[in-house]
Formats: sequence, C-alpha cells, structure tokens
Amino acid sequence: MVVFSCKKETLVADEVQSTITSANNHDTRTLATKTLWGPLLESRVYKLLSGYNSSDDFEASGVYTLGNYFYVVFDNRYKIGKFLNTLPQNSNSNSLLSSGSGNSNFEGITYDNYGTPHWYVVEEAVKNGSIWYPRIRQYSSSMNYQSSQWTDYAFNSSNNSKAFEGIAYIRRNNNDYLLSIVEGTGAIAVMLQTGNTWTKVTEFFLPVTFTDYSDIALYGSKLAVVSQEDAQMWVGELSSTSWTTTGSGTVYDFPKGSSTGIVGGGNLTIYANEEGVSFVDDSTVVTCSDKAASSQPSYQTYKDQSVQIFRLR
Repeated sequence: MVVFSCKKETLVADEVQSTITSANNHDTRTLATKTLWGPLLESRVYKLLSGYNSSDDFEASGVYTLGNYFYVVFDNRYKIGKFLNTLPQNSNSNSLLSSGSGNSNFEGITYDNYGTPHWYVVEEAVKNGSIWYPRIRQYSSSMNYQSSQWTDYAFNSSNNSKAFEGIAYIRRNNNDYLLSIVEGTGAIAVMLQTGNTWTKVTEFFLPVTFTDYSDIALYGSKLAVVSQEDAQMWVGELSSTSWTTTGSGTVYDFPKGSSTGIVGGGNLTIYANEEGVSFVDDSTVVTCSDKAASSQPSYQTYKDQSVQIFRLR
C-alpha cells in the first residue's frame, strides 16, 4: 500500500464554512464546505504511458481503485488505462487494456468482486429503436470484454447526452446492484441485475444540488459524487437499510490556482473538468479529468486529461 504525503507548497488554505442550499425533497440544509487537500500526486495521462505525447487525447471519464492500480475509462477510447497508484511517468508499470477503436461513450467503471469477479463499464446512452438507454459492458477480471447488457432507464433525443455518467457496484440482500448517477438530474438509479438486463428498482437524490453530476463512488457505506461544472465533490453516507443517504454530508471544493495552473497560487478554478472519482482509502480519493473544451479559459487546460490524488479533510 502506498503512503501519500503532501509537500508544503501544495497545501491548500484552511477549511472554510459556507451555506449551500439544496432542494432535495424540498428540504433546505446547511452543509459544511471544505477544500480538498492536495494534490498529493497528479499526472497527465499521456505522460504515464510510453509512446504517447501531448497530441494524444485521453478524455478520462471514470476511475476505479483496485489493489495498487487505478483503472481509468475514456469517452474517446475503448482501451482502458491501468496505472500504478504512484503514477510513475513513461513507465511499463502502466498500460492500456482491452481493445477497440473510435469513440467509446464510456462514462464510468466499477468492479464486482462477488463470486466470479467482473468489471462493469457504462456507456452513457445508446440508441435502441427510437429511445436511448445506458448500456453496461461486462469484462472479465483480466479486462477481456464479455457482453453488453441493456438498462431499462430510458432517455429521449433531447437528454441522451446527460444520461448515466457514473456507476458503483454494491452487493445487498444477495443481489447485485449498480448505483448509476444521471448527469442532468442527479438521480441515483438503483439498478438490479436480472438475467441479461439491469432493471431500475428505485432512485434517490442527494442532500445537495449541483449543476451536473459526473461520477459516483462507494467505499463501504461512504458515498462520493463529483461535479465537473461546479468543481466540487460531495461525500456522505449511504444507508445500510434503505436506498437513501443518511445525514447531510460534506461538500469539498477542488483547490484553486493561478493562471499558469499552480495550485494555491491564485483563486482561479483550475480543476474544471473532473469527471471521475474513486476512493483510495477512507480519507483519500483519486480523480480523473476530461479534455477542456476550446471555449474554456487556457488556465483550465493545465489539469485536464489527468489523474489526481486528493485527501479529504
């Protein structure tokens, strides 16, 4: 297990308190807001791999921690990144797994360790007839593609680009479930595996409202949801007896920085493209970021297409 430390110059300011108004079930709550500590480590994806350069796009959209590795999916690639958790650059410890070409539409990844282990990767929405449905791709533990399974959560053409943005596996009451977060609404759909289909049994909402919702992660009962547009992360608790959260949780800001991408060197939003999150341990998370759009300010390109590690305060 790797132990992370944070150099003095990368520490962020002391936590602050702010009031966040949430409309979950028409309930207004006051949530503490803190700032993530770090980054403890970070790297552009292309720098982790041999034979790639800055012209190669790695639009990271989801991440999962397993053992000493981070597994990262990209919405522009079918290949899946496997990166040692110390993030060594240009290293043969890092690799791209599976196969395929073209834009994948991959938005999240999770791992089922019950019985025969499987990986699950979600395609945000795929047209089936005249309706769009998220689709779950199943891989073996060694990341060999096995099958694709439809969900029954429907989207139309006006909202299919704001569909399932992240998934987290959970075993409960002798059944396999996926918690799937909807980018546009923040609904967390509870999907039950029934044969070759993932069927919605219920959905619930967080006690916080974000502009968008870009990934979800579980660590025991601890639940994390990240927002790309707000550059924030919510961390709270999943009930062990019902499909809901308990308590109000905490909102974390990603660290601010300078116009040259230096963390702590200014008050600009430099982590503006965070799309994936996974717990490393109870107090540490790994995140990954999409490619910045051409309309974004140049200082938001310094942290795009990257993997970062932060500590919760």
